[in-house]
Amino acid sequence: MGLRIAGRAAGLSNDIKVELLQNLLSSLPQAVGISLTSSVGAVVLACRSGTTVDLAIAIALAAIGLCRVTVLLLYRRHRCAAPTLASLRPWYRWHAGGLLAQATTIGVQSLVAFNAGDTAAALLALGFVLAFCAGATARLSVTPWIPIATTLVMFVPTIYGALLNPELPIKLAGLFLIVFIPVMLEATLHLHRLVVDRLIAVQEASYRARHDGLTGLANRTYFHEQLTLACEQSESVKSGFVVLYLDLDGFKAVNDQLGHAAGDCVLIAIAQRLRSATDADHLISRIGGDEFAILLRTALHGRAVKTLADRLTAAIATPIRLQTRDVTVGVSIGVAHSSAHATTASEILIAADQAMYAAKRSGGAGRRDAPADEAYAKVA
Repeated sequence: MGLRIAGRAAGLSNDIKVELLQNLLSSLPQAVGISLTSSVGAVVLACRSGTTVDLAIAIALAAIGLCRVTVLLLYRRHRCAAPTLASLRPWYRWHAGGLLAQATTIGVQSLVAFNAGDTAAALLALGFVLAFCAGATARLSVTPWIPIATTLVMFVPTIYGALLNPELPIKLAGLFLIVFIPVMLEATLHLHRLVVDRLIAVQEASYRARHDGLTGLANRTYFHEQLTLACEQSESVKSGFVVLYLDLDGFKAVNDQLGHAAGDCVLIAIAQRLRSATDADHLISRIGGDEFAILLRTALHGRAVKTLADRLTAAIATPIRLQTRDVTVGVSIGVAHSSAHATTASEILIAADQAMYAAKRSGGAGRRDAPADEAYAKVA
């Protein structure tokens, strides 16, 4: 039973799919309520009829309801701090399987009630079917195939039993359920679209708050957040990291001579080259204007940092093709190591910034390390 989300959800990001599954697995109150009411109702029907079949149905519903609640309780206890589709999928399958089993049993119960010749019991069973359907549509529409499937496995035996019943009101109830199916389907999909639209809006707002609108790189705020986190981790687990601060050489001339539109094209091209020249776990940020910063989350020895800086310098120095001409810019790079400057995020960023300006004062197109304190000099 794979993750099946109707319509537009096929193109959703994994983050949104994870959020949808988390919403589904947070339905413990709904599971408790449905399981309790369906079990009590089944007991009432069993006591009324006194048949072995109704007693077996009551036992089955109680057992399935208990399993459903247990699965959701265990999920709450063992859920991951950073869940993935792989970690959520087993819980999702157990939960969906329990829902289908519960709905199937309720459908069988209603079929038995309609064929028993007891109008009151039939109407009571019909009420349980509609209550389950309403609850599933309202709460489980985050994964619409579940309320749709559970409704169908309940409605098919219920409609069959109602249409075979000799009493006209019961037959009309069966016809009502047939008409209700497309209504329920549209309501489920509509609620699903609303949930997905909200999650997409939240995700897009979060992305815009953390990323530069022109280049798509992390913005200064997000970079500072991650740098602060790196400083905290460096203190707690004694791990190191490196910050590179980059400022383009000759960019002002491009803006002055060719205009800001050309300058934007250059910045976009530089951002693409920075991505290509660095590893996936490196955080690249546009700090502002033509200044960039890169957080290397693992401490590199001097030669590795020099190799990376040389690669960045060569990538940026390659001519950039604009509509009318090629332009060339350089880069000055300042380097700060956490071992020497990681007291706070601001301090290490200032150290890297000052080293960058030292490189720029030396003629640009080069790399300069921030001065290390005595303790760092011994480590290096």
